[in-house]
Amino acid sequence: MMALGRTWIAVLDDSRARFFVRELSGRLSEAAPTLHVAPRTEMNRQPETRHNEREKFILGIVATLDSACDGGACDRIMLVGPERMLSTLRKSSTDKIRARLWREMAAEPADSSEAELAERLAPHFR
Repeated sequence: MMALGRTWIAVLDDSRARFFVRELSGRLSEAAPTLHVAPRTEMNRQPETRHNEREKFILGIVATLDSACDGGACDRIMLVGPERMLSTLRKSSTDKIRARLWREMAAEPADSSEAELAERLAPHFR
């Protein structure tokens, strides 16, 4: 059986991606720095610019997860987020990520604290 600490949980929304590992106690610990979409400014109000910023955001998520796979930091990956984000990430994922993808949970986790997320995810780890 794989160690719990080797399961990465990527919590996604439209503007932020948080990365955690689940400890034996059930608490979540930060596994990697949070990624953010660039804030809206006059310069990036154009649809093409917003699209490019979104692409960079998705590629940043993929790069973070790839790094975890390459470094041996994770054996399994769980994705939590709105269905549209899960779909976009699924299409952009590398084979390394797809091979480790363990579970997906369609949810709107934007304002959930680490404790709330840990409680919501606990049934998946039983």
